[in-house]
Amino acid sequence: MIPSGIQEIWVVMLYCILSWVAFSGALYLADNLRRPKEAMLGGLLTLVLASVLSMLTSFAAEQLLTGMAMNISFQLAGILLCSMAVSRVMQMLSWPRTWLVGLLSLIFYSVMGILLGWGIVLLA
Repeated sequence: MIPSGIQEIWVVMLYCILSWVAFSGALYLADNLRRPKEAMLGGLLTLVLASVLSMLTSFAAEQLLTGMAMNISFQLAGILLCSMAVSRVMQMLSWPRTWLVGLLSLIFYSVMGILLGWGIVLLA
């Protein structure tokens, strides 16, 4: 019998890997020079920044006693801002491409979260 804590670690690891792939894909698709190394490093940096920002916003949402909608909006705004900041710093993309990275990151992140949630429900 496997303790439930180990299963939770694998879910978090899968979530991190899928998020990294989603953010890297968004950066790669929006880059007109198609630089895979910069996209992968930028995806990792976006993952780290978004994770820290997510933790801080969840604490803020709990202290403000807000609902799930406010917590989700904090999370998505953090994803948008982190991905845009990384695309400007790492790849020095133009503003239209920076907005494209932000929108692609939001779409990929949302789809990945829905698929992962469905996968967890189906496997449970």
